[in-house]
Amino acid sequence: MSEFKNASEVLEEKLSHPRLSTGSADLDSLIGGGIEKGLSYLFYGDEESGVDLLIHRIVVNSLLPTERFGLGGKCAYIYCGNYRREKTMLDTRLLTYLIKAERMDPMKALDNIYVICSFSEDQQEQVFEDLLSLLERDPEIKLVVVHNIAKLFTPSEGERNVRDRIMRLQKVIHQIWRACAENGLALVVSCRPFKSGSHRIPKPEGGKYLKHRASVIVYFRRKMRNSVSAFLIKHPNRPPRMIRIKLSEGGDLLGRITHPFRSLLQEEIDNLKRTYREALMDAKRREAFDSLVHTWSGEQGAMSYARVPTVLDVMLLTAAVDNRKLIEEALEQIKTLRSKLEEIDASLRKLLE
Repeated sequence: MSEFKNASEVLEEKLSHPRLSTGSADLDSLIGGGIEKGLSYLFYGDEESGVDLLIHRIVVNSLLPTERFGLGGKCAYIYCGNYRREKTMLDTRLLTYLIKAERMDPMKALDNIYVICSFSEDQQEQVFEDLLSLLERDPEIKLVVVHNIAKLFTPSEGERNVRDRIMRLQKVIHQIWRACAENGLALVVSCRPFKSGSHRIPKPEGGKYLKHRASVIVYFRRKMRNSVSAFLIKHPNRPPRMIRIKLSEGGDLLGRITHPFRSLLQEEIDNLKRTYREALMDAKRREAFDSLVHTWSGEQGAMSYARVPTVLDVMLLTAAVDNRKLIEEALEQIKTLRSKLEEIDASLRKLLE
């Protein structure tokens, strides 16, 4: 006999499924607790809205275990855009920064992110085959991210064959959506807003079909220097509404979650002491390392304010500055000694005359 469940039981079971955090508790709440496997999400906004940073954050968070609000798997990232013209792609420096902030090993984490690039319409139409091959090869992929999905197919002003471009884009959207649905994966897509002269919420580039396939749609608009307005436009069981997300110091979207710099620095120093210092064969080099530890500890303030991707990078920068200081001091001492030697030489010459 078949077992029946009422709607409240189905909803409770659905809410108990693991969800991927966007990095913002407010945004997670807006979309129903985070990103859920089996659903597709469309996030769109202009360059100032911070959607690009949000996409990078979602990619990194997907690698986290479920108890840390990740998906505990790997991610397939698909970039769509003209690299020769825009010179933009996945920002590995930003990824590394976010990975280190989550206390993950950068090399291991980056190995769990597959990147597929399409720089033309024809290449983007082949993405489906590449994605299918990837999913068959690695069942640990839990999330597919498509960055700027409509950019290559958005016609220029006055361009003809608009219908043909839309039909080709629809095919790409359908194929990627189907691959994710059949494999029970979460799908996150980003695009730009369609330009319009009004102050209303603009439509996303890509036409009606992209809006139709997306389970959840959120539009981001930079309202003020310290806030972004997030508009929930579509959701399976939530009404449209708007929230305002406060930005962290420096204007980063969603108040990027980072651990205190002091603890990150100490963790890096302890790791280097354990794995690097002990392996140094030369005692003088071990002493040099210890002197750098003293320098790093004394310059934590400047290091924490430096806009450098990782803690180790800013440690290397500080070490280089300290080395330059020592070189300048040595040069000054050499200059003083040379001056004294010249005085002694002049005195000796007078005595010999």
